[in-house]
Amino acid sequence: MYEMTIQCVATEEAIDFCDLLAEQIARFFSVQDCDMFVLSVHEAVINSVEAIKTLRKDAAKKTFLLSLRVTKEDVTVTVVDEGDGIPSKQLERMGEESLEDLLLAESGRGLLLIKEVMDEIWLERQENGKCAIAMRMRRGRNGSSDIHS
Repeated sequence: MYEMTIQCVATEEAIDFCDLLAEQIARFFSVQDCDMFVLSVHEAVINSVEAIKTLRKDAAKKTFLLSLRVTKEDVTVTVVDEGDGIPSKQLERMGEESLEDLLLAESGRGLLLIKEVMDEIWLERQENGKCAIAMRMRRGRNGSSDIHS
């Protein structure tokens, strides 16, 4: 098993760095659908950076955490930030709409994409007030998605 957590300032450069890291992890550990795995991590990181920038005037000083855990069976990614979490209206929409319904929408596609692509997704509000989105993809194949909150 491998585990790593990195702390990044909420910047465009951090998004690019996390994309590169996700790509290398996915390729090295033989995640079958590498491109969709990377896109899911990208969407989670972008949502985190946008939440930080929207809520914090001093976003340049605010950070998020990207954690990766690799086992023989799967790769789990968690993104934690100090945003307000995902609005309940958006969570409801995830259960009612498909990615196809939102292809041309201005927002909301990222979470639905993650739900469609990853084997499992769950959301957590931590005791310290931070919000986390976690997702898991099996190594070597991609199955159906479940969401827990």
